[in-house]
Amino acid sequence: MYAMTTEIPFTRAGADKLLKLHEAVGMMMDCCQFQEHQERNFCEYLRANKIAIFLFSMQIDILRRPKFREKVCTAVKIYGCKSIYGLRRLTMRDETGKLCMIANATGAFFDLKQGKALKLDPAELGVAYDEAEPMECLPRKIPVPAAGGSECAPFRVTGSVLDPNGHLTSAMYFAIAEDALAPDLRFNRVRMEFKRQFKPGEQVFPVRFTPAEEVCVVDLRNADGASCAVAEFSAVPPDRLPQC
Repeated sequence: MYAMTTEIPFTRAGADKLLKLHEAVGMMMDCCQFQEHQERNFCEYLRANKIAIFLFSMQIDILRRPKFREKVCTAVKIYGCKSIYGLRRLTMRDETGKLCMIANATGAFFDLKQGKALKLDPAELGVAYDEAEPMECLPRKIPVPAAGGSECAPFRVTGSVLDPNGHLTSAMYFAIAEDALAPDLRFNRVRMEFKRQFKPGEQVFPVRFTPAEEVCVVDLRNADGASCAVAEFSAVPPDRLPQC
């Protein structure tokens, strides 16, 4: 497990003085990176075998968003490795230890030499596994309606939103998708399925669907109309969210 304590700064809060969704994602992804480098044997194994990990899917359940200047503890646990997937559980808690957000993240192992996904033996990774906090995890794939979508304002990928790998940051996928929502939509669960990375100069074309009441799906497409990522925003009954 790896944990970091942060005071929510001015730039991470929105007009409502609450932590922005994509900034919460950024904090969680930073925590994953710190945790990964803490596992030195694991890092050495990946480096020696030219293996990368790409975020495949993420689900975030939001009990509440922390406010500006509030201190929170973000933590990540690796709780499994199945086939080509590595599994992480992330939490964000307030100073009393009460849960604010919980997320499930699935990463895919990728063989950089052969250019394809790679199935790994968990016993070879040298990772310390933890028991994950319980949450209702929905399937990785998010269905997109065949028709009825509304095209939203496109977003151009520039250098300021790239990660060290030269791709659009994971957090920005959430920001672009959220910007495509109707302003009156209230949600406490977000899922993102990643299919393809956006690179510098490309444009992201969000297409918004409303397949059910209190559910919105945003398909992030490239200039050719191919789906590169799909986000689902939904409002679920509070008793379906973890209370740990």
